[in-house]
Order: sequence, then C-alpha cells, then structure tokens
Amino acid sequence: MNGSLQVANVKLEDTGEYICQIAGESGLAIQRHAIEVQYPPSVISYPSGEVAMKVGAIFEIVCEARGVPFPIITWRRPGDNASDSDHVESRRRLLVEVTSRKDAGAIECVADNGFGSPAVAGIHLTVQFVPEVKAEANVVHTKIGFRATLECTVTAEPSAVVHWFHHTAPILFDNRRARQDTVTASRTSEQLHTVSRHLLIVHNVQDIDLGMYECKAENKVGVKSAIIELTGRPMPSVFKPSPIASSPMTHNLIWQTESLSPVAEYKLRFRQVPTGNVTPNSRLPPSDWTELTIPGEFSNGPIHTTGYVLRGLSPASVYEVVVSGRNRYGWSDISRVVRFATAGESKLAQFKHLFFYFS
Repeated sequence: MNGSLQVANVKLEDTGEYICQIAGESGLAIQRHAIEVQYPPSVISYPSGEVAMKVGAIFEIVCEARGVPFPIITWRRPGDNASDSDHVESRRRLLVEVTSRKDAGAIECVADNGFGSPAVAGIHLTVQFVPEVKAEANVVHTKIGFRATLECTVTAEPSAVVHWFHHTAPILFDNRRARQDTVTASRTSEQLHTVSRHLLIVHNVQDIDLGMYECKAENKVGVKSAIIELTGRPMPSVFKPSPIASSPMTHNLIWQTESLSPVAEYKLRFRQVPTGNVTPNSRLPPSDWTELTIPGEFSNGPIHTTGYVLRGLSPASVYEVVVSGRNRYGWSDISRVVRFATAGESKLAQFKHLFFYFS
C-alpha cells in the first residue's frame, strides 16, 4: 500500500503540519510532516504617501511586513546608504527628527526574505520651514533721477507671500514704484520647495526714496525678512597698487571710489604696526590712527581715482591704512584695511610693494 500524500498546485493555505497515522497489530503509528509555503515579501508603512512636517518635528514610521521566510527590514533614503531599524514584535519602527529642509524626500522601508523581489513602502517627506530670504545686495547705490532695483530671493515651503516696506511702512505701488515677482524654481517631486525672485523697481529716484527697505516673506510656518539700504553714498573705496616704489620715508597710495555723485572729500587714516607684528596671529596693539582730510576732485565719475603721498614715515616699517569718502548723501563705509611696507635695510624690506588685506 502506498501511503504517500501529494499536494498539487500548492497554495499559501497549504502551510501547516500533516500527520500520517498507521494502525497495525502493534498499535497506532504516527508520523508528522510539515509544509512551509514560501512566498515573496509584502510591506505596508504607517503613515504612507506624502507627509508634511515642520522643522523640529519628531515622528515615527512603522512598517509591517509579511512573507515566508519572515522578511528582514532595512530603511533607506535614495542616495543615502545609512540604514536603521528597531524590531518590535512583527514591526519595524524608525524615529525621524526633522532638523532642516534638507531632510525632505523619500524615506523607504525595504522588506527582503530572499524569495522573489524585495518589497518597498514608505513616505515622501515634505519639510515645512520658515521662509529663507536673501538680498541680492544689502546696499544699493543710486543717484537722484536714476532708476534703482532692489532684489530678494525667497525659498519657502509652503509658498510665501512677499511684502515690501520702506522705513517700516508698507509700500504703495504707483507709476514710479513697481514690483516684479517670478517663480524661478517650482515645487517638484525632487525639489519639495519653491524659489521665487522679487524685485522692487524705483523709477526717477528722489530723496524721499532713500533709506531702509524690507523684503518680508511669510507663510504659515513663520516670517523672515531681508533689509536693503537704498543710498546715494559712495561705495567703499578700494586701494590699488601704485606704480611708484616706496622710499624709506614716503609711500604713494592710490584708491578708487565708485560714486554716482561727486565725492567732496576723503578721510585717510594710517598707523604704524609694531615691529614683529606683521601677521594677524601675533598682533600687538598698534599705534593710534593719524587722520588726514583730502579734498575730492568733484569729477562726474562714477569711478573716482585718487592718489596721495604719505610723507614722514619711518624707514623699514609696516603701516596700516584705511579710507572713506563723502558725497552729498554722506560718508561711505570704511575700506578694507591695507598694509604696506616702507623701504629700508631691514628684514621688512621683503614686504616692499606687497599689500596685506584684512577685514
């Protein structure tokens, strides 16, 4: 007698223990067999789909997997090799802390049991954040009668509403003042935020138009601003190398100043740097500044080139110098600090003609 059992067209429900009983003269004989039907993994995540969270939020993703053998779950972000898992019964949990908008994107759990293809589930994380506002230029230089353009760029999720203010008062737009708003990067499945460009254009600039402007962006997460100054003041002067070599007691300075209005005068300040104090890491307290007032040439510009010869200097010495210019709208910001060396028989002679810039 053939007591074999054949199971055709195996299905999932065929998994289990099978018992074969044989009754004989010596009694009942029992033999047990088991069938484990292997099947590919499947997985479900909670939550799933698109999930929106603010910066600073902490939330949990849970993945429940099925399959025989029981699948192993790993976590992944596209482009990120890091994985993490926390086994709780038949679940896998991932705790996610949203630290910045860069955390946006897919977070996936992958279930794999070596049978068939791995199963994938997860979320697409959208990070909501306070708008980021950046001014194209913090200071915009202009002149009465000119056209001035102030610009700011706003990055936000969700999209932000942008308002312009002048001296804290909302701007009323008219024929002389206009705005332009352009979305430069729309929200996509790859970039989960928008980038927009905002222009404030002032035609025929008048004295009342000068001052501080605010580009303010607001969404449901928060408010952020950038401050832009519209001014007629000169731009900071920039020192240029002089073709005339220094002597032991003199040094020829040349600087350029960009100003749309004539420059009335300059303030030139210089001081000697103590010996052995050439590098910033070993700086000692330098001497007090000596200030000189130098008349401007009242040229039309906008680039004004000025020269001056410092006399009565110490040979083989290092000096620092700064300059600022004034026109009808006020004084420019002070230039960057420049260092120069006078000629002389000294170890400092190697610094002849060299400029050292410090903020």
